[in-house]
Parts: sequence; C-alpha cells; structure tokens
Amino acid sequence: MGNSEARAAKWATFLASRNEFPARERFLAAFKSGRITRTCECGCNSFDIEVPEESGVPLLARPGNYGAVFELMFATVEPTGSIEFTIFVGKSGHLASVDVSHCANALPVPDEFVIIEPPYHARVSEALGV
Repeated sequence: MGNSEARAAKWATFLASRNEFPARERFLAAFKSGRITRTCECGCNSFDIEVPEESGVPLLARPGNYGAVFELMFATVEPTGSIEFTIFVGKSGHLASVDVSHCANALPVPDEFVIIEPPYHARVSEALGV
C-alpha cells in the first residue's frame, strides 16, 4: 500500500491513541476538519494538511510557534528497523503536516510491521501549551 489519504487517516488514528501525545483530542479534531493537500511519494507516509481558520477547531499549538511539536519513535521487527513520527504546526498554530518515516527515511514505510513497545523516543514541545 503506497501513501494515500487512507494511510494518513490510519497514522492520525494511531497518533491520537498514544498516551505520550498530550494533545490527542486537538490533533484528531484538526485532522478530521482538515484537508490533505499532499501525500509524499518518496516511500515515506508523510502528508501535509490544511486546517481552515474558520473551522473552529482549537489550535494545536500557540500561534507563532511553528515547526515540530511532537516526535515519537519506535523500534520495529518484521522488518527490523524503526518507525518515526513527527507532527508539525504552521505559524497559525494549526496542524500543518505529519512525517512518517522508516529507518530515518532510508527505506520505504512497509505495509505491515510490528512495533516494539514502549517507544524509544518521545518529545513534546512546550509550544503545545499542555
């Protein structure tokens, strides 16, 4: 399965289920209100999303604090490697993109794999205001 809007929805649901991410509800609301504007075709599963200002969805981060606001990384088996997630916001504070890569984007994201719990890295930006 290549990168697609369906794959983006799968990753959004996965990220919103993770206790390591304190802005789960805001993230999922932004994803559901947004429109995917690009899915990367390089083999990663990254995507860009636009959340309309008039959506009424709470901001994911404080305005002006654009960039990466959350990172989550797991070791994987079958195949062996890692899967990495990074959530980005735009200057407005709304969700802007999600990067999903395998082995630091050295390999395409496999259709199926098994993650090893717990994640070996989780970082929450202060910009989330949580």
